[in-house]
Amino acid sequence: MSTPHKNIINEGARLRQVLKDKGIKVIDFAARAGFSNQIAHYYLRKESIKRAKLVEFCEFINISLDDFYSWRQQPATDEPEETHHGKRLSTLIDQKGINKTKLAKRAGLSRRALYNLLEREVLTSEQLRKILPALEMTAGEFFSPKGSLYDGGASYNQPEAWREKYYRSLEDYKSLTQEIATLRQENERLRATIESMGRSPDK
Repeated sequence: MSTPHKNIINEGARLRQVLKDKGIKVIDFAARAGFSNQIAHYYLRKESIKRAKLVEFCEFINISLDDFYSWRQQPATDEPEETHHGKRLSTLIDQKGINKTKLAKRAGLSRRALYNLLEREVLTSEQLRKILPALEMTAGEFFSPKGSLYDGGASYNQPEAWREKYYRSLEDYKSLTQEIATLRQENERLRATIESMGRSPDK
């Protein structure tokens, strides 16, 4: 996808404008991205931000990369987004009718750990990476109660969302393949060690 405005606008300033127009506080943006307020302000001051980071940031604030580059000041909304991540998670679980025990198992969490997430006002990026795939949701859907792949909303780009899921699946596959290769090498090493220990010394 082409981005003709790249390197023409001040991307940090544009990011500040988008956050302001969408009513997202810097502290909330930092929490979504999984870094400190200082790091958030660092990006907001940068004239140029790497494309991969921008794509990630756009997902967190529920816009496409093209939306970012063509952004014009938006009118303030009368309905603020849900800021309590635990309550948002609880709402989604109820809406989807998901059994909490099964969800916890799917996310690789204990039931107690899942209930702890429901109490947290802010979820870290690592916690979101565990729970969102189990919910079959993107970060954009999670952070925007009105944004959905299936509601036809203009704020969320369906092909881009599926493309992001595809790339994540490829990354997971690559990681698993590397892990399997490492385990096979370790298995061969252990087998060779055991065989050498079982051999009788020559007399």
